[in-house]
Amino acid sequence: MRTNGFALFVGEGAGSRAVEEASRVERFSKGVVAWAGGEFGPLSEARLEGEKEVVLAYTLGGAGFPLVHGVVEEGAGGEYSILGRGAAGFYGERDSLGTRGLWTEGDSMASDYRLLGAGARLVTAGGRFESGETSSGPAREPEKLDLTFEEAGRELASLLGAVVRGRVAGRRRVAVSFSGGLDSSLLALLASRHAEVVLCSAFAPGSRDEEQTGRAAGLLGMELKSAVLDQDEVARLTRGAVLPPGESTPMDLALWSIYSTTSLLASEAGAETILLGQLADELFGGYSKYAARARDGGEAEAERMMKDDARSCAERGLLRDEAACSARAEAMFPYADERVASFAWGLPFGFKVREGERKAVLREAAAEAGLPEELARAPKKAAQYSSGAAKLVGRL
Repeated sequence: MRTNGFALFVGEGAGSRAVEEASRVERFSKGVVAWAGGEFGPLSEARLEGEKEVVLAYTLGGAGFPLVHGVVEEGAGGEYSILGRGAAGFYGERDSLGTRGLWTEGDSMASDYRLLGAGARLVTAGGRFESGETSSGPAREPEKLDLTFEEAGRELASLLGAVVRGRVAGRRRVAVSFSGGLDSSLLALLASRHAEVVLCSAFAPGSRDEEQTGRAAGLLGMELKSAVLDQDEVARLTRGAVLPPGESTPMDLALWSIYSTTSLLASEAGAETILLGQLADELFGGYSKYAARARDGGEAEAERMMKDDARSCAERGLLRDEAACSARAEAMFPYADERVASFAWGLPFGFKVREGERKAVLREAAAEAGLPEELARAPKKAAQYSSGAAKLVGRL
């Protein structure tokens, strides 16, 4: 059963706790169903008193276990946290890139830490929780790929096309959180081959994105919905931010402002799914610090930095951005697919930072896919800066 959130409560008072916690999470505002040893049914009709195992699901479709928060492609990949039920009882799993949360407290678990107590702990990316114990996913050394640069670009274009198709299949209309840069433009192009696409942008007046998004949308020939952020709006948005545990940074608040706004635009445009370009930089060498590390410490050191950054995204960044979108649209992160990550880690660093050009192989893939040259070669600038959101947060 596909769901945009789930929780398992175990122990005395599980039923009453389920009812109390379900009403507390505002971003899951409808479609709540409950299970207590039988079949899933509407929470309002469930009799949970005295039950010691209760499951809540904020459902998008289907029926029964396992509950999948995100998407799983059979035998291929996906992005997800899962709550399943087998012969030995309940288990939970988290995808290897950590795109969705999975939190535990005792024998209880949930995709949102707020449904559990103050002692809730995050399962590591790729981890499994079963019978009160957490195990890590198998350590896999990526296979080194024997490809020319041009061959790598073609294969990456094909792979990303398949991943995006899996994210948007069956959806009439999807959105892309759009900056007009390489990552979001490529997602928009690939998605447009399977669904109607609306580009959604949020930016401050006078920012780079104000000009770039309109120009890029014109080059793509796609509909653009945009919202102008000001200091009052950013203050309002950040007051309502539901961020993962830990100290919030200005970057957290800036990105929350962007993605909560673009997901609202998506919903208003009739799109229930929004694609985001997270992890493209960590996988393909988008940040200048990677080139600097390679120059100063060697390419192996740069690769280690990139992998560390990808792991850090599983602990905060991806959870933050999914939460920012989830009240209005289901977030999908096509670059954060284990097939894409495995392919990226199998390439030499010199395919990623090549003759001074960062994300070189991703740009090659974009050109192979037919993205206009201006967008395929667009310079990198982080969303919080190109949108002007970071500057607005700094003034709060």
